[in-house]
Amino acid sequence: MSLQKPPSQVAPSRTAGRLIGLLVLAAIAGLVIYASVTNQRVDLTEDRRTQALELDDTTTVDGIRLNIVEDDGGPEPVVILHDFDVTGGLTVDDVSMALGDPYHGVRIDLPGFGYSDRIPATGPQHTVAGMAQNVAAVIEERYQQPVRVIGVGLGGEIAAELAHTYPNVVSGVVMVDVDLESDPTFAESLEGLPWMGKAATYTWETGGRYALDTWAPHCETGGWCPTEAELAERATIIQLEGTTDSLWSFRRTPTAALAPANLAEISMPAAYVWSTSGAVPEESVDLITAEWAGVQVFESATFAAHLEDPATVAAALAAVAGG
Repeated sequence: MSLQKPPSQVAPSRTAGRLIGLLVLAAIAGLVIYASVTNQRVDLTEDRRTQALELDDTTTVDGIRLNIVEDDGGPEPVVILHDFDVTGGLTVDDVSMALGDPYHGVRIDLPGFGYSDRIPATGPQHTVAGMAQNVAAVIEERYQQPVRVIGVGLGGEIAAELAHTYPNVVSGVVMVDVDLESDPTFAESLEGLPWMGKAATYTWETGGRYALDTWAPHCETGGWCPTEAELAERATIIQLEGTTDSLWSFRRTPTAALAPANLAEISMPAAYVWSTSGAVPEESVDLITAEWAGVQVFESATFAAHLEDPATVAAALAAVAGG
């Protein structure tokens, strides 16, 4: 009687490898479907053109129409620049209202944000230097004297660039929660990807599932929550054509192009407002104050001082103005 060779068995390691391969392929297929479906949703959602909006006050710089809101108040203008947020100057309206005499706030929607024109392609318009050039042109056109500038996050980096490169239009700067050394978050990293970044940008920044959580991340834990009116205005803004493409193009801008010029070369009065419960670490505050001599630091026990404690921002402005 002859012995038969037992049937061969696939090695466990080979089976595991095939399973992992199938899971990877399934994940890739899922991402492709997610990106395709989301991009179609973007095209359906963003069906209004900024050029068709009837805005009260605009200025066109290098072919880009910028929306500007001059709030009521005293005779002296203070330019207020917002952070990376699809709603633009809407997020700094409380700061503008808190300035007090003799100031009135001038909120500028940066290119690609708020009601300003969208910039759907990558390029210098998305850099700190490019946006500072646009803001400087607005200030020179409107005002005979240098103005003070308040900038939150990205807006603070632009304010610092203005102080360095266009000192003829700026007399003092207040930076709020500016972080020059932060690493991108998980969502921001996805938004910067070349093939699925547009879908990720929609998901986290404009009309997608997590967008409102990004806009008001601390609402359920005691932080700022938008009003019904603010929610309605945001709903209008995210319908503007090219909004997601514009923010996606910003996310693809090299990090080095989003940093202001050498802070050590700036000598004008400045203050820094730090939200101690927010995302900016103390090391970043120390870096800025070490490089920019004479910067006064104001602490606010909040997640975001410009939203939750505008009075401290106003106090920083008074200190810069010598008040």
